[in-house]
Amino acid sequence: REAAELDASAGLVLEATSAALGDLARTHVGIFLGAGGFIMSAAINTMGSRGSRPPSVYAGTAVALSVASGRASYALGLTGPCLTLDTACSSSLVALHAASSALRNDECARAAATGVCVVIEETTRAFSAAGMLSARGRCHTFDWRADGYCRGEGVGAFVLEDDAGSVASRGTSVQQDGASASLTAPNGSSQRRLIASIDAPRTCLEAHGTGTALGD
Repeated sequence: REAAELDASAGLVLEATSAALGDLARTHVGIFLGAGGFIMSAAINTMGSRGSRPPSVYAGTAVALSVASGRASYALGLTGPCLTLDTACSSSLVALHAASSALRNDECARAAATGVCVVIEETTRAFSAAGMLSARGRCHTFDWRADGYCRGEGVGAFVLEDDAGSVASRGTSVQQDGASASLTAPNGSSQRRLIASIDAPRTCLEAHGTGTALGD
């Protein structure tokens, strides 16, 4: 009965995290989930559209963003730190940063960094109204033709562990843009400081690439 109430993203988190851990010991393993609140919000909004059937006892926890990571800990027997992080497009990377930090601080023996994004109509409509999505249906990042991006969905999980004192990730850092042209506008100076703060060799860069004149 509970599975029928689950938001799609919550089920994907369980599948991906379980597959990533495989046969590894589950003792003192943390889970750090990156996911967007819009996913669960849409599920809550559709509760009232299921006819006259009242919500079940699982309805509240089935769509709660904070419970998505907790359900993985519960189902998989993970007793380490358990966090859900929502930082919009950077949620998965921030979850990876949190997992790496937890390992460095000896808060867990292993850490599962999981990210999920499910494309739903309500969110797509909102982003389109804000002018974020490409009318052509194609990303033209760093190109004069750029008019927005195209949405994609997926789920993935990494398992990090402290192997002989060396954490799998070479270095991570997180910070915010602070005051910029607008709430969603990037701050070049802030981003340069962030990159410079990482004490690890940088051989390539993977850009956010929003495909907009402002974002690029």
